[in-house]
Amino acid sequence: MLRQRLAVAAVGLPLLALALAGPEPVFGALVTLALAVVAFEFVRAALPGERSTTEVRVAAAVTVALFAATARTLDELPERSLLGLMAVAALTLGVLLWFRTPDDTYAARVAPQTVPFAVPAPAWWLGGVLYLAAFGTHWLLLRNGYDGRAWVLVALAATFATDTGAYAVGRLFGGHLFVPRISPHKTWEGAAGGLAAGAVATVALVLLLPAEARPGFAPDRLVDTLRAGWWLAPLALLLPLAAIAGDLVESALKRAMHVKDTSHLLPGHGGLLDRLDSLLATGPLLYWFVQWATR
Repeated sequence: MLRQRLAVAAVGLPLLALALAGPEPVFGALVTLALAVVAFEFVRAALPGERSTTEVRVAAAVTVALFAATARTLDELPERSLLGLMAVAALTLGVLLWFRTPDDTYAARVAPQTVPFAVPAPAWWLGGVLYLAAFGTHWLLLRNGYDGRAWVLVALAATFATDTGAYAVGRLFGGHLFVPRISPHKTWEGAAGGLAAGAVATVALVLLLPAEARPGFAPDRLVDTLRAGWWLAPLALLLPLAAIAGDLVESALKRAMHVKDTSHLLPGHGGLLDRLDSLLATGPLLYWFVQWATR
């Protein structure tokens, strides 16, 4: 298990460094590819066996990739349209999770064709596409904005620190279950550790970045520059909370799909969606926080 994780890290970390250090088109291409892979995984996990063909999964991947590529190339994306799409995606996922018929996990894994669905299979396809397109595309919009690279670094640091802190503290001190019906291994102690680690990482990264690389809102206007420090405290709280929420959403989806991991693409980790679940929440939150703060 450890060797597998190290092997994945040996490939994944250089790709992440390339995305961060490279120009925006490189970042955009890698994020779009990742979203396409995640969409394929989502449909495959949600509709096992004969309920989805390779063509259906590829169609989901292409649809998400086209949406991301289109949003990235637009000079200005209508805010109301994007917010509306996010609302529709959240509502669709809520309906899927609410009306999914509870059934036997073993039957779902061994004989998926015998497992009933409370909602039509195409609804899962649509829900996955809306979810990944609407929320994942925010990473492209964040990178394209002012101080985009610095904001991406802040979001990544907060997310990874929250996940690591929650795992470490939960393993060492966890004893009180957090939401056992959604994720039977998460604890209140782990959530508190993740929240603290994410907050510290957010503040530390902003303060440790070189002055010229620190994210800001309107450095060309002195008054806004002088007031720029107010946003750090709420952001240090909100980003870890979003990371925890994103992880819980994916855990709920996997329980509804009756799978432990969305795929086996990453040995020792599961699927790509299992690694990016928190990012699907922190990216949109940080994007809209920046939009709101610059008004």
